Amino acid sequence: MHLVLLPSAFGTAVENMAVDTTLLQTVPQKYALFRHYGWTEPSLTFGYTQRYKEVSSQTPSGACLGRRPTAGGIVDHRNDWTYSLILHAEIPAAKRPLTDIYSGIHISLQNALQEIDIQSHLAPCPKQCTMDNPTPEDSPHCFVKPVADDLLNPENGAKIAGAAIKRSRHGTLLQGSIDRSALPAEFPTTLFAKHFTQAIAKKLSLTIHELPDLRPLFQQPLLDDTRNLYAKREWLQKR
Repeated sequence: MHLVLLPSAFGTAVENMAVDTTLLQTVPQKYALFRHYGWTEPSLTFGYTQRYKEVSSQTPSGACLGRRPTAGGIVDHRNDWTYSLILHAEIPAAKRPLTDIYSGIHISLQNALQEIDIQSHLAPCPKQCTMDNPTPEDSPHCFVKPVADDLLNPENGAKIAGAAIKRSRHGTLLQGSIDRSALPAEFPTTLFAKHFTQAIAKKLSLTIHELPDLRPLFQQPLLDDTRNLYAKREWLQKR
């Protein structure tokens, strides 16, 4: 069972979501894929099950809005470090409960931060999180209301990282966001990324591996179809 580290890339909200969705359908059997990506324009994404009218009314002026294939709340990507992890369904780790996958990735993230002397802890439950950092119970913003096993700053309770998951017949997609404002100004992203992927591989019993040819992962017709779907108003305003 192998973990393939894909090259970092930049794209619009539509492009980034389309690539993640396509990779979920094209990940090779017994493989996992990890990628970090940035944004070519100020962007926010929101969960598949959220209502567009509610989300759009809270979108800052000048920010682009995209619907994710995963659940969760609104995520502001204007100052974050975004990543995705795709697990083929045949990987043993992909068969675990989604809550176990979620906590396992955030434990890996916690260990990676500890390697560079940044302390954090997992949120024990939504109720306790809101007592430590009072927020409206119905907030649609992912980084306003932490949920169980989100990663928090131990000093002020601020949320460092959260994620959203989608499971399909082909595999599991986790889309994660790390808030740069909750980290030191001189955050060593390259070193952190190395520790993070190593921790994920260890946690999920995978070996970091290279694929000789990445082109089959990015099947252009499928990617184009998904990109076109996500660019339509019908997708954005689906609910």
